Amino acid sequence: MRSLPALVLLVLLLPLPALATPASEACVEQYNAGNYEQSARCFEALEAEGHHNGHLLYDQGNAWFRAGDIGRAVHAWRRSALFLPRDGDLAANLRAAREQARDDLAPPDERAPLTRTLLLPFDRMAAGELLLLGAIAWALLLLLAAIRVVRPFPGAPGLLLLAGVLSLGGLSGWAARTVQLSSRPLGVVLNEEVTLRSGRDVQSRDLLVLHAGAELRVVERSTGWLQVALSSGQRGWLPTASVGLVVPVLPPSDAPASD
Repeated sequence: MRSLPALVLLVLLLPLPALATPASEACVEQYNAGNYEQSARCFEALEAEGHHNGHLLYDQGNAWFRAGDIGRAVHAWRRSALFLPRDGDLAANLRAAREQARDDLAPPDERAPLTRTLLLPFDRMAAGELLLLGAIAWALLLLLAAIRVVRPFPGAPGLLLLAGVLSLGGLSGWAARTVQLSSRPLGVVLNEEVTLRSGRDVQSRDLLVLHAGAELRVVERSTGWLQVALSSGQRGWLPTASVGLVVPVLPPSDAPASD
């Protein structure tokens, strides 16, 4: 386990920002009263009722972190990042939680420095923002093309090229993000510890033990089991109930179960 920085203390002292909705008031009251697990369950209930947004998940992660559940805190914060990819407080909280994780594993979606720089605009936009950018740029492209046919104007080629690039980048980025979330989503270990196995049954060979908060990539799904890939390159199988999927809306069958 890595040493704990002062950043962890900052997270522990972080006040819970209330959601801009009356439905969350009871959850915030539980948090302020020190009932952190009840607060987290309250936020989960709101989500189950159809309240899907990054702020709710951020608050849910704060409550789980204060309750001492690193796995569910990381899971909530990673899902919050799908909605709030540029939130500095969220990024700081994730770094703090990873310092407490028992498995020294890098996130499976961590990019190399050069790739991270090149794809920074893509990574700092949510899927909905990419779709909106692509749609607006496409509409602008069509409008500029129509105007140019009727009456050519200076700079038209450059503007058409820019609109085309933004349209292609936004729409292709949204499509890539959507496919990845549906076919190879990230996952977070929720159990205090769980055994990574070589096959889809408890009699298969034990590979290693993972702990709450470990992040991984889901590469295949089977009834009751998930094949996962770690950032170390190792693959194995975990029980479905032990992993929380990093997707915007959790299917009922994949909802985290209590230990």
